[in-house]
Amino acid sequence: MFTEEERQKLLYEYITTTHMLCLLIFVIAFILSGHNIFPIYFYPFINIEFLFLFFLLGLIIIIIYITKIRVASKTSERLSYIDYIYIVLPLILAVSILFISHKDLSNSEAILLLPILITASITGKIPGIFMASLCSLFLIIHEIIIEQGVNIFQAIQSVLIYISLMHIVGWFIGGIADMEKKHRKHLTTMANTDILTGLYNHRYFQEKLKEYFKSVSDDKPLSLIIIDIDYFKNYNDSFGHLAGDHVLEILGNLLKENVTDGITARYGGEEFVVLLPGSDSRTAVETAENIKKMVEDQKFYGGEYQPGGKITVSCGIATSPTHGISPKELIKHADSALYKAKSLNRNKVELYISVFEDLELNENERESFNSIRTLVSIINAKDRYTFGHSERITDYSVKLANRLQLPEKNIQQLKYASFLHDVGKIEIDGYILNKPGVLDENEWSILKQHPRWGSDIVKSVSQLVPISQVILYHHENYDGSGYPEGIKAESIPLFARIIRIVDSYDAMISNRIYKKNMTPSEAIEEIKRCSGTMYDPKLARIFIDIINSEEAQQTHVIA
Repeated sequence: MFTEEERQKLLYEYITTTHMLCLLIFVIAFILSGHNIFPIYFYPFINIEFLFLFFLLGLIIIIIYITKIRVASKTSERLSYIDYIYIVLPLILAVSILFISHKDLSNSEAILLLPILITASITGKIPGIFMASLCSLFLIIHEIIIEQGVNIFQAIQSVLIYISLMHIVGWFIGGIADMEKKHRKHLTTMANTDILTGLYNHRYFQEKLKEYFKSVSDDKPLSLIIIDIDYFKNYNDSFGHLAGDHVLEILGNLLKENVTDGITARYGGEEFVVLLPGSDSRTAVETAENIKKMVEDQKFYGGEYQPGGKITVSCGIATSPTHGISPKELIKHADSALYKAKSLNRNKVELYISVFEDLELNENERESFNSIRTLVSIINAKDRYTFGHSERITDYSVKLANRLQLPEKNIQQLKYASFLHDVGKIEIDGYILNKPGVLDENEWSILKQHPRWGSDIVKSVSQLVPISQVILYHHENYDGSGYPEGIKAESIPLFARIIRIVDSYDAMISNRIYKKNMTPSEAIEEIKRCSGTMYDPKLARIFIDIINSEEAQQTHVIA
């Protein structure tokens, strides 16, 4: 594809070549006119100095040309000082040739067409006509000087054809240049704009993200907000895709009108992005909260039939360099924050926070820990449910720990254990993890090994050794009927008992490929029924109270 940068480069290659030809004509005019720009006593060195001067002028033009290429990608319509050099240089050369050649070169007046052509092709019709008028003035002055005794009217009359021709060239070439600029601008707008929402499209967003990353530093952070419409598939299924398109269009207009400090774009489907150069995480969170409230307050057709009684959005935020040192990392972490927001409750703003950012690792452990993080990423790719599940388990576990008033240090360990409790699934084939039917005896025996495999994996990092027992026993039952070792009651670590409850609850209310989900009320009844057998009775009561409190709050908000 012929890009704008390639077009600019090709254009200025032609202009630079024109300048070099002007220099060549300048030299020829001197030679044919019998003029010598060097004093007589330099005569033995004329050839060497002449060549040196020619080389020096050529080098200056090449340097200007390279500089121009470096700024050719600028978006401003205003001329830079280099543009003026490109315009003035051929004018000076053309006028010099005209006056040096006198009448020794026939039709030397034609050289004045060069600055007009260059000016009109670079800047357009009006500057082209202005340059034609300026060249006409020089031509008239030349006629008055050469033809002694000629008045200004006689001079104009003698070069009228040249004056007319120069203005026609300036008008015609400049007009074509103006049309080409307008057409190019229109095509650029079409290429960069999402036709439905009027926002920038995914391609333009990626280009700007790469551009902004060139200047990212601690003093100049870059924040990214990814916005996703909650339950949008449900809305499309209920009211049709035309109504869904109208929602996207309204949301696009809201973002365009209210987000003025950054770049807003449609990322794809029902997802939008906001790039905030120079904004830190706190500013990005404020912006996202404003967007969330703005959408909540907007009236959408059929919005009252959506879960929660209105159309809402969830937002994930990441900031560079804190959360990523590359565009890919920044998008990945913002997407992780978004998925957490949608996994926990929706209609929520989440800033990316790594569960493990407080870990202090030595050089040897860092490699092992990075390997564990890689394993988590692989599990997420094999079974996308696992990621949202781990985030929700972490959230529920921390809430239960806070009710128990556990020390902050212990809660941090519980976070690690909750997030990594399924890391052993890396050893299990994706077919088993996503099998739609009932597992056979062999498949079930493989699945039951994942707590042991996960425990072994985290032991490679000394600070994660304390949670290895939690991961090992998180499928043990209170009455001793669980796996892998069948221990019971208080023999099961407290954190493992906590994860056992919240893990089961989340599995019950989640719609998975091999089973239909329960309602929260049905899941609570199941936990009550299994209290004392599968679950610690005391922990079960506290957890049920937490869920009931959250359900009551949501009911109050909807009402």
